[in-house]
Amino acid sequence: MVDKSHASSIRNTRRTFLKTVGVAVSVASCDSAIAASRDSDSDHDWKQSNSWAGLRATPGRTAAITDNGPTPYAKTDWKMDLGGSMYNTEPIVVDETAYLAVSTANDPSKSEGFVGAYNSKTGNQRWKRADLPAPRTPVVSDGRIYFATKIPSTPDADRGGLYALDAENGKIEWNRTVVQEWAAPIVTEQRVYTSNENGAYALNRTTGETIWKTDGVGGIADGVGGALSYSDSTIFFGDGTALNAENGSMKWCIDHDQFTLGNHAATDDMVYYIRTERVVGDDDSVSVTARSIDDGTTQWAYESNMSNEWDGRLAIAGGHVVLLNTNDEDSIIKALDAETGAVVWTQRVNGTYFSSPTIANETIYVGGRSVPGSNRWDGQAVIYAIDLQTGEQKWAYLLDSTDLETSPENPPAAGTPVVADGKLYTATYPSGSTLAYRYIYYSNFFVLESYPTLPDS
Repeated sequence: MVDKSHASSIRNTRRTFLKTVGVAVSVASCDSAIAASRDSDSDHDWKQSNSWAGLRATPGRTAAITDNGPTPYAKTDWKMDLGGSMYNTEPIVVDETAYLAVSTANDPSKSEGFVGAYNSKTGNQRWKRADLPAPRTPVVSDGRIYFATKIPSTPDADRGGLYALDAENGKIEWNRTVVQEWAAPIVTEQRVYTSNENGAYALNRTTGETIWKTDGVGGIADGVGGALSYSDSTIFFGDGTALNAENGSMKWCIDHDQFTLGNHAATDDMVYYIRTERVVGDDDSVSVTARSIDDGTTQWAYESNMSNEWDGRLAIAGGHVVLLNTNDEDSIIKALDAETGAVVWTQRVNGTYFSSPTIANETIYVGGRSVPGSNRWDGQAVIYAIDLQTGEQKWAYLLDSTDLETSPENPPAAGTPVVADGKLYTATYPSGSTLAYRYIYYSNFFVLESYPTLPDS
């Protein structure tokens, strides 16, 4: 969950969309854009992956994989002090290697960090690249690790960009730093797809050179306006545009009247946009809109009938769209029918500061913090495992930070958990803190494994 003090302002701009391949060739407005026929998907391997290879696991950003997480219960396998913060950054796990994107300074005046590769079974460090701006969640594909960086908010900021490293040793293979702020990339169909303030891009993943650019499309505002997802050879953006992944031509766009639609996830049939109204001033509303990937038409819309302070991302699998409803009184996990938007089930959980959900083989995992005063383990980071089809709780596990550095003022909360090869990976952060240095000093990393009986905690 993103604290209100960290909510980013969104630059509201009305864009003219250009249909381009390398250079602009014609102007395409939302009114005149014509939906293209659906192409066959030439890159299905990611749909069956047991790795967590990029932001929300897949190019569709569905946060769902086919592998098991810890079962039937969980216990700590290994843990460590991060030496920095992974707040709002997911760990990546591919081929028994955990890639961690860590911020060591991320405030209005500077951006510093490192990317480290660790043996996922032991936690032993394989390499560490520390001469970087603070990195966002990477994606790993074909021996490279790609990531955009965070940038300082001061006008004279001069560090940031898009990077590709060798996944074996951390060597920089290419970077693009003339423009500093880029959206978290998607790598599929042998290309890197991303966007910046100038437009949307397809890049050669070996060299970083531009294959096509579509001006004025994609947008970017602290990673929200520049959000991408992919399905059926189509790239979807948070500003309501859908581009042909082959040549950057526009398939369709939504006339959204000067607001950003927000983060989204795409499946074979629909793209699901989640929008928190606090971006434009309403402090307690979250809505989900499902649109056809063919032409962008609305299939259904959902808005919570109670206040909701959660500011996370959706998870989609098994015919369900999973989100959270959190406020000062309740914390509820909800599953919506992916075809209709109807509420299938709700499950109350004991905690707060909840992360985005993750789905692994019919089990939902969420991280957060136990409610202070609720039991003898009050105020600890916690992971919940929930059955996807029924909403029943399978287990809850408290992360023991007693031998790690934690903030006495802000008890730890677990960030978004990711699952790969039967294990669960998550970073903790000092819940509720508004001081940047505490996130750097008091963040830790945990790996959970399967356990046959219910642990004491």
